[in-house]
Amino acid sequence: MSDFPFLPLDPEPRVGIFWSYQNHLFYAESAPVTQGMITTISVDYKVGHYAAWFLMSKKGVLDKLPPSLRSEYDTIPRGRVVYLFKKKKFVIYHGDDFSPAEMDAVRESFCLPDEWTIDDVDMHYNPLPEDFEF
Repeated sequence: MSDFPFLPLDPEPRVGIFWSYQNHLFYAESAPVTQGMITTISVDYKVGHYAAWFLMSKKGVLDKLPPSLRSEYDTIPRGRVVYLFKKKKFVIYHGDDFSPAEMDAVRESFCLPDEWTIDDVDMHYNPLPEDFEF
């Protein structure tokens, strides 16, 4: 329990993944931090964006997006919430165009207490430009 100094909190903070669209939280999935995937440095969510996007497509979630944005998981901004053991903080990883409203929506959706949460820009979570080629 010492790895989670914020417990017991009700509701329990969560780790997971999310997407945003037009400055709003579009979709999120998560698990309570005590049920997350433990790594050597963090508690993370067991599902990645790629796999979740595929399932979102099957469930019709992507039908809410314009057709041109439904093909790839990296066409709209996305992010991840993890808990870092060394910092004893939740980190909201996101791209560089992340609004305060999106931050608030993620904090609320993931039940993240302000005093235990930080955010970090990670270019990995920016949408790929339309003309990007591998």
